[in-house]
Amino acid sequence: MRRRLPYAAVLALAAALTACSAEPAEEAATPADSSATTAASPTSPAADPSAAPSAPAIEGLVVASGELSREHRDGALSYDRVPPVGGPHHPRWLACDVYDEPVPAEVAVHSLEHGAVWFTHAPDLPDDEVDRLVELAGRNEEYVLVSPVRGLDSRIVAAAWGASLEASTADDPRLEQFLEAYAGGRQGGEPGAPCRSNGLSLREARGLLQTDA
Repeated sequence: MRRRLPYAAVLALAAALTACSAEPAEEAATPADSSATTAASPTSPAADPSAAPSAPAIEGLVVASGELSREHRDGALSYDRVPPVGGPHHPRWLACDVYDEPVPAEVAVHSLEHGAVWFTHAPDLPDDEVDRLVELAGRNEEYVLVSPVRGLDSRIVAAAWGASLEASTADDPRLEQFLEAYAGGRQGGEPGAPCRSNGLSLREARGLLQTDA
């Protein structure tokens, strides 16, 4: 059986509880510390998994300025650089692989959008240097494309969506750095999209574009 408090004690207890309940209200009115760190919202670039990552610190890296078009277009297209690093492209992508012939840029650019690294080289690059590029491609077969390209400004140009790097030799250690920074990355805005898997063969790509290159 519980004991009952005297009536006077009940009144005293109620008064004490009333006084305590008033104190938090004063604290709540105190302005919040403006120096507090605010967590990134789910829609902020830092929290968006598709947001382009910051450029890696690779000497000679060239990063495209502005937003590159991701528009899908059928047929042949022209680009303002060789190799292109983004822009309008064919709705289908070229399977990431090693090619000993030029490939249509329209489908290769779509591969870049999926996170591919495209090692382009002069058609007359010595076989041992081509073999070195093939070796690099073997480190990430799903997301590396190798092919000769006419009209390069350097013997070798590595390309990814929005970035490129010129090299005079396949032994340049920066090519490996470029590969590690971009192959399978989200710079194209489609993280996790396949490249080698379900991509077009060179024959299929040429048939769609009705071209030999």
